[in-house]
Amino acid sequence: MESHEIRECLSHNLKKYRKTKGWSQFELAEKAEISEQTINSIEGLRLWPSDKTLSKICQALEVEMYKLFVPQKMSVQSEAVSELKHAVIKTVEELVHDTLSEWGKQES
Repeated sequence: MESHEIRECLSHNLKKYRKTKGWSQFELAEKAEISEQTINSIEGLRLWPSDKTLSKICQALEVEMYKLFVPQKMSVQSEAVSELKHAVIKTVEELVHDTLSEWGKQES
């Protein structure tokens, strides 16, 4: 992975986790006790954060640091697998419910 790809990955994931919390750049900066300009510059690919800054951001977002560096394609695959898992579980639960309902009717 090239350095610009790592920066883009960090930028994308930082925005994703921030928006998942429903926070503005200002709100994240406030919670991480760093400047809004720092968040803006990281997301805008103009600044590479120090390890201390990354640690503060991760603590504020309640996310493990490595997750900020997982490439988007891997995140999308992971999300797709998660969605598929939930769909399968829901389908199985519905089939079990329907089967038990039918079985209950036959018992009566």
